[in-house]
Amino acid sequence: MRIPLDKFVSWLMNKNLKPRTVQNYTYYFNKFTYDSFDQESISRFLSFSENRNSVARSFLLNFQKFLLINHEEFGIGADMKVKIAMVELPKLTGKAKTRIIHPISHDQVEKLENVLESESDKLKLLMSYYCGLRLGELLKIKILSFNWDQWKKDQTKMGECRVLGKGDKEGIALVPSEIMKRIALFVRSQNFEGVGSCIFVSPGKKYNFQSMAKDWQNKLSAAGTVIGLVQRTPEGKIIKETAMHPHRLRHSYATHLLNVVHLDIREVQELLRHSDISSTQIYTHVDKQQLKDKLQDFHS
Repeated sequence: MRIPLDKFVSWLMNKNLKPRTVQNYTYYFNKFTYDSFDQESISRFLSFSENRNSVARSFLLNFQKFLLINHEEFGIGADMKVKIAMVELPKLTGKAKTRIIHPISHDQVEKLENVLESESDKLKLLMSYYCGLRLGELLKIKILSFNWDQWKKDQTKMGECRVLGKGDKEGIALVPSEIMKRIALFVRSQNFEGVGSCIFVSPGKKYNFQSMAKDWQNKLSAAGTVIGLVQRTPEGKIIKETAMHPHRLRHSYATHLLNVVHLDIREVQELLRHSDISSTQIYTHVDKQQLKDKLQDFHS
């Protein structure tokens, strides 16, 4: 069973995967030199330590789907199709590690805002937190991403912003009215060329995601250090649990929705634009302070 690489690459690109992801899957495709896709060939492939990682496993999952969808084109008979479908990919790292979320509070977000200098950076902070945005979603926002016409009819209501998430999947982020007003003022204060302009790219500058992401990460970390959120070892290294990064704002938003607003997990899944609820479940940890308060009352 020899599958042309270009067919697989074309299929991956049609899934709107990022170029780097396609490149990684191509690398493992070229390493998969077996004549069949069955339990034995998968076991042999994973017997090599350099193939025992999440990227290689994701390649195998995608290659399996590719073969099943295109079985007729590649002359894969019914028996072989069943064998491909029955292949089980073992978990590579055993029991998944529990992710510990270190949320920050509304007050700490306000302190971060006070430290940041430009309105552009302040809006990045507020939208990341109050809209639960991923970094990629945040930095792709354009003027036309907002529902301006509808929101202007009643500016006391929340606005909406179309965002592009993982795999460029479109979703809707809800934007508090006060932030919508500030964004409107900010847009009017800039000399953007048109509604297709990214609001976080200064007029006259080219869009460069990597540069923008690094710049925002550095500013956020520096602000976190100023207000005491970011802690360092005596050697000057940032203590991992205290690191201030863009995704920590999204974590904090989700935790606030569950533990303070008391939304149910399905509602939080919708607001975070998670396709799988298991991604949302990492935020369902029990509030330790609430437990302490209840136990204190019990023992009083």
